[in-house]
Amino acid sequence: SELLYGNFAGVRLDGSNATIVGSAPGEFKADRNNIPRIWMDHGAWPLLTTQLYIDQTGDLAFLLREQNYFKDRLTHRAQGRDAAWESEQGTQQKSTTGEICRGTILEHLLIQHLTPFFNVGEHNLIRTEGADWNDGMDMAAQRGESVAFSALYASNLQQLSELVLALAKSGETQVEIAVEMLALLDQLSDPLDYGARAAKHQRLNAYYKSCQHTVSGEKVAIPLADLARDLSVKSAWMFEHIRSQEWIQDAAGFGWFNGYYDNDGQRVEGDHSKGTRMTLTGQVFTLMGGLATEAQALEIVRAADHYLYDSSVGGYRLNTNFHEVMLNLGRAFGFAFGHKENGAMFSHMAVMYANALYQRGLIPEGYRVLNEIYQHCQNFEVSRIYPGLPEYIEPKGRGMYPWLTGSASWYLLTMVTEVFGVRGLLGDLVLEPKLMAEQFDTHGKARINTLFAGKTIEVSYHNPQKLEYGQYCVANVSVNGKIVVNPVDCGKAVMPRAFVTDTQASSVKIEVHLGEMI
Repeated sequence: SELLYGNFAGVRLDGSNATIVGSAPGEFKADRNNIPRIWMDHGAWPLLTTQLYIDQTGDLAFLLREQNYFKDRLTHRAQGRDAAWESEQGTQQKSTTGEICRGTILEHLLIQHLTPFFNVGEHNLIRTEGADWNDGMDMAAQRGESVAFSALYASNLQQLSELVLALAKSGETQVEIAVEMLALLDQLSDPLDYGARAAKHQRLNAYYKSCQHTVSGEKVAIPLADLARDLSVKSAWMFEHIRSQEWIQDAAGFGWFNGYYDNDGQRVEGDHSKGTRMTLTGQVFTLMGGLATEAQALEIVRAADHYLYDSSVGGYRLNTNFHEVMLNLGRAFGFAFGHKENGAMFSHMAVMYANALYQRGLIPEGYRVLNEIYQHCQNFEVSRIYPGLPEYIEPKGRGMYPWLTGSASWYLLTMVTEVFGVRGLLGDLVLEPKLMAEQFDTHGKARINTLFAGKTIEVSYHNPQKLEYGQYCVANVSVNGKIVVNPVDCGKAVMPRAFVTDTQASSVKIEVHLGEMI
């Protein structure tokens, strides 16, 4: 928790962040090689990590811990400069009285999500700025928009709303925030028409101006229920806007979400004279956050299978072949097709696609993604790598750059929390298996060892009838031989944290018996 807490000190009041972590705790640098740049997705990931931490620990009080803000010459999400700032003033945000400005972790998360919400392009979607998760989408800073990560921010706003309500349920009634932020919480006093881009820009620029060099240091108390409502309204608006505007139906009858607008303000995906254009990124976050309807989710899978799947490279490509060096979108399209961010089987996004499919209940489809990556990489004659996940698979099937990949953590996260279904929920333990029949051994057993509540837990699922996913349900759960849970919800069991923490032993054996779904 201290590492997570410390990293929030790298957040600026404009919602952007320092991109380089220094050698000492709490030390940050604005950028690498003195090139100021904003990745528009950076504000989204800390909430996912914080949610995971709180679910595993139940530590809602973490949201109320106070942390500093980062300060340097960059303002307006690197579009402006603070002429009054000098390096001698240090890299901690100050108030007008010279005091170090601090805010709760919740306030940091709010700033990271509210400023992007208002920072929209011509199609009322969040601007791509320097790039998003895909570093190669780096040449659309003026007119580019990332539909893919607008979808992630949209679902995050709802998730943040639910965290605020959980905080209220724990006994808190209000939270203090910087008075300057009230302008961005418009539903509290002065609601905006979110369809009016100019009004959004005006509101955002007024906020930027209020914190360009220093801030007042004044705080205002906000009822948690009102704060949750503001966030939920913003999320719902984004959901509907993306659903109605960005769904594509091509001439061949396939449907999926457009993921990007280029620097000419043109939609990137769909039918094109040089061939159909589709990205995997545009589908992952519309699926993961629940933005895609159930019908759209099935259509996305069908389109991805048709346009992106390639067994010779272990699964789903990052994009189709655009047959063009797109200088109005990013350097990725300067790579030969099938290499790096231009249409390779890029492990990180492919694994997140699997995670999203599991979250949406598309278990056979998610299993196929994970299994094909695994089978391809462990086949040395094809992948030519030591066991592990490479950054990507090149056209001949070889795994490339295994030391650069960030996909391994997502693969493990997906296996533990989705496939085996062992995860936290505001501190309690959830057991929700999504295992295929072939993943059980000859005795109908599947077992995982992991950590929860400071203890090693061994979770064993018993499926003696070798029932397929969708045919079995959780019949009962025992801890160290004693039945403790008879689930009300057939698909999962929720165990109070005390069932683990009250055990004297350092390790806990949990047996989950699966029966036929009635």
